[in-house]
Amino acid sequence: CLSKQASSQLLQQINQETKNSLHQAHQDWTTTRQTIESHYGLKLNTKFSPFHNAILNRVSSSHAAPSHQPSNLVFHDLTSNSIVPPLAHTVLGLGSKFITTPTHTTGNINKTISRLDRDFKLRVFFAGPKDPLDPFTTRTSKLYVPSTWDPPWEDIPYWVDARLSKFFARVAKFFKSCKAHPNLLPYQSCVLQELLEDKSLLFPDTDKGLGPCAVTYDQYITDALCHLRDTSIFQQLSPPEAQSLANSTALAIEEWVTDHQNILDPIDASYIRRHVANNHTSPFAQFYILYKIHKPKKSNGQWPTRPVTSDVTSYPHGLGKWVDQELQPLARKQASFFKDSFELKSILSKLSVHPSARLFTADATSMYTNIKTDVALTLISQMVHQELSKPQQPSYTEALVSALHIVFTNSIVKFGDTYWRQISGTGMGIAPAPPWAAIFYALHEQHFVPKWSSHLVFYKRFIDDIIGIWLPHPDMATDTSLWSAFCNDLQQWHGLEWIVSPHSTRCNFMDLALTLTPTGKIDTNLFEKSQNLYLYIPPGSAHPKGMIKGLIFGNTLRIMRLCSHEGDVTTHLTNFKTRLLARGYPLSLLEPLFLQAIQDAKTFITNQGRDHLTPPPTHNTSTKIFLHLEFHPEDPKPQAIHRLWQEYGSEPEGKRPLRDMCNSFKEKVNLDSLTIAYSQPPNLRNRFSVRDISGRGRDVSSYLVE
Repeated sequence: CLSKQASSQLLQQINQETKNSLHQAHQDWTTTRQTIESHYGLKLNTKFSPFHNAILNRVSSSHAAPSHQPSNLVFHDLTSNSIVPPLAHTVLGLGSKFITTPTHTTGNINKTISRLDRDFKLRVFFAGPKDPLDPFTTRTSKLYVPSTWDPPWEDIPYWVDARLSKFFARVAKFFKSCKAHPNLLPYQSCVLQELLEDKSLLFPDTDKGLGPCAVTYDQYITDALCHLRDTSIFQQLSPPEAQSLANSTALAIEEWVTDHQNILDPIDASYIRRHVANNHTSPFAQFYILYKIHKPKKSNGQWPTRPVTSDVTSYPHGLGKWVDQELQPLARKQASFFKDSFELKSILSKLSVHPSARLFTADATSMYTNIKTDVALTLISQMVHQELSKPQQPSYTEALVSALHIVFTNSIVKFGDTYWRQISGTGMGIAPAPPWAAIFYALHEQHFVPKWSSHLVFYKRFIDDIIGIWLPHPDMATDTSLWSAFCNDLQQWHGLEWIVSPHSTRCNFMDLALTLTPTGKIDTNLFEKSQNLYLYIPPGSAHPKGMIKGLIFGNTLRIMRLCSHEGDVTTHLTNFKTRLLARGYPLSLLEPLFLQAIQDAKTFITNQGRDHLTPPPTHNTSTKIFLHLEFHPEDPKPQAIHRLWQEYGSEPEGKRPLRDMCNSFKEKVNLDSLTIAYSQPPNLRNRFSVRDISGRGRDVSSYLVE
């Protein structure tokens, strides 16, 4: 009897535990199913097979995933323990230029219509040949202040409003605000939101455009402070000190504009003043860093970084833009200057050197920050007085020298809750920094390059990168001594340091791989860094469809212009196509685009250099008018808008074509086609921006007391 009772209790216990296990399994399954449904948008039914479930979910899904998903979804995880969420690559691997589709299509286009209305009336009012004596027609400055002036209504012909009103009424009906289909899968949207909300991680860019990377917030602050804590370059300011110095800078800029109005283009003066007025809220530059993943790690295990100053909101930026356009001609005059890789390739292709000659390169170490400001101001000011004097404007050089002092001695950067004044060097990202650096070292080149002319048969520099050809001495020991002396001469300029490569028959420079042939000619090939992830914008991004055509045509032309040999061209074009396939583009789309791109590139290269045979137009001959819209992939197609414009704007039935219409002054308006100028919504780089890290974690100032 006792045995039966014990057996019964044991059986009850087993049944209860089985019941509890089944209940727990049911709860676990319910939780798992809810998680899968909320994160991935998939509804699972255990009564059906996996394939049956897949079909049901694909048919019923409201998330229209791109038909061609990228297979190359990677990024650089620079965190010490690879703590980035496992699925982060499905978002970061889309690339920093990827744009998520806005949640709703464009509805109200009143601003677009108002802008087109004003632009069109201005073009009609000012139609006709330009007055050669009009200062606005002849001005060479690129600085521009948008005008708010409208032409008098009585000077606008009646036909203008008649045509525009019909076009506007019909095009407005095309645009309806509707819920759009996302271009991310549900789990990708969850991952994106998780990454945006995770304050412990940051996603800055890498140097040289080698793709996105991930670092911890602490890691980023520590790496950035390595630069800011250098007391020979930066001086920390308290918030009141920073604001006081910014206010003094604004007053100095206003005094400069007032004192030099006689030599300033009126629009330039307005541009400089307007920039100061528009940035009273935050008059400081933003400091951030780029990770140099193409360089080896430092001895302490940290990645080297490049400091960047984004000064577009700072008071000196407007004046800096003026300084930049004034220094650029002087920088281009220097013997070592070349514009880009295409110009360098063209120069090298014409050279014929002795077969014993050797190529070498040199790279400056942190050139911008190592240029001593006081020394550079003295030397560049002297050069400005010597090279840019204008007899008709004797005060011009004084104005430029004064502007140099204001721009390069009043750089205040904000990093988190801290403020820093750059007391030496200049920040990469400041408008006049490139010509400033180019001119500074050119002053040294004027003396030491001619000294080595018997061995230095070729020498060019692109800011902080040197390419040269060395003709060795027949005696090896003598040549070693001469080469060492030359390398030493490179370094003798106010503390700038250069890392010089050994001279050889091969070298990589910028995006060129150079080879010196036995015949003394130089072959060029495309050089690509091994760390490049080739994260081309995938087809699912909310970009206009013509984007891929522009990418293929542009890069095909680049490859064909930079490569000396047809075999190299074929290799690089094949690699390019393969990488686009890995980004999700179908072969059926790519093949015709590549064929047309190759043909167009051949035509361009054949006609290159003939532009000088065609005289430039004496006035604006453009017949285009622009309709400005933010792009949305589900908005009305451009073809539909163009048809409306042709029907009601350019060629209405029974009316004279727009190009033959005249304004109130009997001048032909010379307008015809409508071009839709798309702007873009924020991309992933914008959304993960590290320009302003306020509120992302601990105050930066707290790291300074550790």
